[in-house]
Amino acid sequence: MTVWSYPTNPFLRFCLASVSIAVTIVLYVSTIHLYAGFGRHRGAPWHRTWSIFTESTPGEDLSVTIPEAWQGMIHPLNETHFDTLDDRHYDIPKDAHRWAPLGKKVLIIDVDTRLDTSRGSMLGTRTPLTPDNIKPRTAGIINHFHYALIHGYDYRLVRAPEFQDRHQTWVKVPIEQEALKTYDFVVFLDADAIFNYVQVPLEWLFSLWEITPRTLIAMAEDPHSERNNDAKGWVMWNTGFSIAQKSKRTQELFQRWLDCPTERGKYAGCTQWAYDWAHEQAAFGNYVRYDYDSHKDLRAISCQDGNGMPGKNGGAGCNGVFVRHYWIGKEQTVRDLYQLLSDNKVRALHRYFHEHKDRYFLDLSHHTYPLKDVVF
Repeated sequence: MTVWSYPTNPFLRFCLASVSIAVTIVLYVSTIHLYAGFGRHRGAPWHRTWSIFTESTPGEDLSVTIPEAWQGMIHPLNETHFDTLDDRHYDIPKDAHRWAPLGKKVLIIDVDTRLDTSRGSMLGTRTPLTPDNIKPRTAGIINHFHYALIHGYDYRLVRAPEFQDRHQTWVKVPIEQEALKTYDFVVFLDADAIFNYVQVPLEWLFSLWEITPRTLIAMAEDPHSERNNDAKGWVMWNTGFSIAQKSKRTQELFQRWLDCPTERGKYAGCTQWAYDWAHEQAAFGNYVRYDYDSHKDLRAISCQDGNGMPGKNGGAGCNGVFVRHYWIGKEQTVRDLYQLLSDNKVRALHRYFHEHKDRYFLDLSHHTYPLKDVVF
């Protein structure tokens, strides 16, 4: 066996040393080039831009693969019974309307006036989402987006124009009204509300809650207590989760609601709810709902089913069985999201949203009220 030894010729030794030094310099510079961007300010030498798109090539079509993955786990629409994990038992009333699959006739929406592109936000792209950096609002939005993909509904995150004459929580009202010109059903949730049993379709819940083709709008009740009652003692309905159905009368309802805190409104005294808490919720509860049949036109979803959360207000009958609303402890949306989905799946949903942002994000901030010619 031939054993290699260091050359004794001075010239060869000089050449070998020169090559070694050159290779070392190249490797050192390459290493600096690779890592410098991670620790330097923007615009520094060798800066490398990191984003949710850096790690891999465009992914799968989640609008196809997610429904496929959930096949066999979706609660059947022809089933009349559902058992929860905490041993609650639900049965659809015998005379309830049974809904066929609605698919793209349903739109689930999130609405906000703010454009948050910071770390951990839904619209941010510089940093991949993690359980440590994701914002509670983002977790809620991803829950809604994921639920829509599972069941084949449409979804939009809408940036609404700001109001000049009332509190910004009012923006949900005109956005829902406009969306109902395109969709048969518009389901709105606050970002701190989540679908708890994502395998249960809206159509099944519509039957459980006795929503019929005549229903204009349904909302969840607030906890039953004196402070949550309107001026006549009727418990308020929480606008953080609502289901509205397309019709001429629904458009009229939304217009009355929208006009309520203005001089052109028909309700004397409603102007206080332009800025006083609970804004649009108080306007609807104290005025608008009294113009409609509380069973045939409107539907109250029990607080137990569609509001609240376990532990905080369960004694008031508000465990949020199907829709949880974390108006206390908003960070719980993060916990719930990662109990259902892995880190990789959350990042995949976030990335898929941005890959198809023109479909799922609607920026109306350049519009003014009243809204006109909005295409959903």
